[in-house]
Amino acid sequence: MKILKLLKKDESNVIVYLDNGEKLYLTQEVIMMNGLRKNQEISEDHFSFLINENKKFHIKQRAFRLLGRRLHSINELRIKLLQKDYEKEIVEKVLNELIVSRYLDDYRFSIMFTEEKIRTKLWGKNKIKAELLKKKINPEIMDDVLKEKFPEGNFVNDAITLAEKKLKSFSNRGFDNQKLKSKLFSFLYSRGYDFETSKEAINKIIGDDFN
Repeated sequence: MKILKLLKKDESNVIVYLDNGEKLYLTQEVIMMNGLRKNQEISEDHFSFLINENKKFHIKQRAFRLLGRRLHSINELRIKLLQKDYEKEIVEKVLNELIVSRYLDDYRFSIMFTEEKIRTKLWGKNKIKAELLKKKINPEIMDDVLKEKFPEGNFVNDAITLAEKKLKSFSNRGFDNQKLKSKLFSFLYSRGYDFETSKEAINKIIGDDFN
């Protein structure tokens, strides 16, 4: 096949006319990256390659738009791209390129995710671990992040702050201390705090020993 002419379709795309009557609709970026020009010979394999390169370009642009809004884990981005019915093989190629170029980095994502959840929601270690597992973060990465952000375990002061806020919602319920403690413990556990941290926090705001 030979390129008869290249005609600009719009600001982003070019129509490539071939001497066998076929047309290729390619982005200007793909045209430039592959140095396409009039009278150039294109094999069947090169024809297929250009189609895949064009698909890859559009997938990568979609990925950049998503990453521009916030950081994503590798698996989060994979799921979102596949939901657009992009071909899995090309999606994986795009993900690999983004990993190599450091646009995707599960360690950096996990650090920022953990910091944000501690800062805005006062989540404990176990809650963050569960959420990172859902996002399919590599266990070694996850363990490193949790060791870095929780070097001495959960933050008791954060547990106290959460428990005090929750306690206010029980103010008109008429619960006795044991009932209050049981409910506060369940609440803190759901937010990722272990037994010892929860016990210490509850005893500090209610007083009697929690058994």
